[in-house]
Amino acid sequence: MKFINITLYNFSSFYKQHSIEFHTKTEYPVSIIVGGSGFGKTSIFDAINWALYGKEYENILRIQYQKDILDYVNETALKEALPENKAVEMSSTLLFEHEEKRYRVQQAICVRNNNGRLYITDRTTNLYDIHSNGNWTEISFIESFLNAILPNNVRDYFLFNGDRINQLSMPGASKYIQEGIYHVVDLEILQSGIDHLEFIAKKYRKLAKNNSTGVVADIEEKYSNAREELDRLESIISQQNDELMALENNIEIVEAKLREMSEVKDLQAKRDALKREYDIELKNFNKITSDLRNATSIAIMDIILPTLLDLRDELNNKRSKGEIPSKISESLLKDILELRKCICGTEFEEGDSIYQELTRRLENEVNKRDQGNDLLELYFELNSTIDEIERSKNQVINLELERTKIDQKIKEINRELNFIMEKLKDKPEEEIKQLVNKLEEYRQSHDNIILDINDNKHYKDKVESEIRKLQVKREEQGKIQDNVRQFQLRDDLAQQSADELARIFKQFIDESREEIQSLTREEFVRFIPTVSNLNVAISPEFHYDVRDQYGRPALQQLSNGQRQALSLAYITAISRVSEKNPPLVIDMPFGRLDEDVQENIAERLPNLASQVILLMLPGAEWNDKTREILYQKTADIYNLDFDPENRQSSIRKEK
Repeated sequence: MKFINITLYNFSSFYKQHSIEFHTKTEYPVSIIVGGSGFGKTSIFDAINWALYGKEYENILRIQYQKDILDYVNETALKEALPENKAVEMSSTLLFEHEEKRYRVQQAICVRNNNGRLYITDRTTNLYDIHSNGNWTEISFIESFLNAILPNNVRDYFLFNGDRINQLSMPGASKYIQEGIYHVVDLEILQSGIDHLEFIAKKYRKLAKNNSTGVVADIEEKYSNAREELDRLESIISQQNDELMALENNIEIVEAKLREMSEVKDLQAKRDALKREYDIELKNFNKITSDLRNATSIAIMDIILPTLLDLRDELNNKRSKGEIPSKISESLLKDILELRKCICGTEFEEGDSIYQELTRRLENEVNKRDQGNDLLELYFELNSTIDEIERSKNQVINLELERTKIDQKIKEINRELNFIMEKLKDKPEEEIKQLVNKLEEYRQSHDNIILDINDNKHYKDKVESEIRKLQVKREEQGKIQDNVRQFQLRDDLAQQSADELARIFKQFIDESREEIQSLTREEFVRFIPTVSNLNVAISPEFHYDVRDQYGRPALQQLSNGQRQALSLAYITAISRVSEKNPPLVIDMPFGRLDEDVQENIAERLPNLASQVILLMLPGAEWNDKTREILYQKTADIYNLDFDPENRQSSIRKEK
């Protein structure tokens, strides 16, 4: 794929129509656009992206840059249309070549002004196949066609700006490095296969559940629900970890900025030490809180214990009064009734008043004996229960005392942290105040997410334990319907296939990572020959791993410019392994690079891709040295001019 030209109409500061031609057949198909800050350089970059990706790129503008496509409508065109309430058209048209065929894609909107508020009245997206005879054929499946040529998920690795280079050079960039490898070498296909097999496994698991009966059906339902709950928790934890990584990256950036300011360096160092101590104490606090969560509440024990003590006192009183009768009285009465003769010598017959009275007394003694035995058993159980409650209460009291101590210490640390933060806020520099406030916000969000992750992990452990128990029960069921057994076999087969594909997926990832790692090091050394003694690797966790000749970590010793050069080397490696082979469009390629690094990269730029388009700042990037190096290797050079009075940009071709 190569770009032939881009045409802007009422786009940003470009009033009416402006075009830029890109050569494709020269030895060095390199085009350079030079413009100062605010001259429209980035607008051209955005116009290319908008032409290719339309609404998808509009979403990126909103999320990453807090911009709306309406912000790009030319001001002069709007002012001219305002008195007559006419619609204003804005468009970006890109002519490109792919597999020796030409295509033209256009994004266009019509805008009106309603009481000072802009709204879109019409929107069109067109894609044409341009024939060699000048005729054309309209292509209806625009999005899928363009994504097949240059998918949106790899856009950031071929159409990127200085911000992207900065992202890749910052701590916490592993997410972006991983995404680059996944997208560019099409690992999504393997991932899709894994997901499909997982889906099939879940499908047969559900069929097994629906065809099961009795205990089997109950076990299958619980197992399926537990697996779904586990998947949900893993997804939540993964998302929270991504959020945590992003926050940690933001925190590190803010802290680094604060450390660079001499007036807050000491305060920041003390705050860092206190934060480490805070993290340790918070971990201990959460552990004790978890133990208390599993213990009986003191409030419940305080309600139960007095009642139990009163009951025990009542039973002691009954024992002392002899209300629990002995077996002697009962046996004596039985003998008298059997002999029909009292111990005094008086004889009686069954049915006599004496017989009836003795029978009544015998029944009372039996009832008292039964009641006494029950009360005696209750008495011993009651004593055991009271002892256990008192032991538990003492344990809970000790845990709460320890937690109170830790809580006091945490509060003390927080007071010190707040004191430091207030001192930082008191600094007169507005930038410092803003950084401190932002740091506070990031830290609070970071701590909250950690608490949520810990809670979810604790719950996840319980769910996994339940799954293991249910799996054992599944395997123990011997008499299962034949169709259920078949569904389970298919479930197992699909799951085993998914696991095997996941293994292949990991192997492919490792191989792709190692290839890109080798190319990254190769380009990095070409950019900066002085780092040839360094070993550059990409870890299995997708972090840059830079070590010196003795195996010691050396990433932190790299300057900002060297880090940016390393990230540019990584992007170059990505471009070299990609089968898409699109143009490489870079807005502000040199950023904060040192002059010697700029020169080395300038030597390599024409060879980085089949077509290279650079949007550069005069002076900082486009200087005498880089101009000297690139001029002979460049097909087209354009300069952007800007009229501040009318706020309009224009394009002037230099070469």
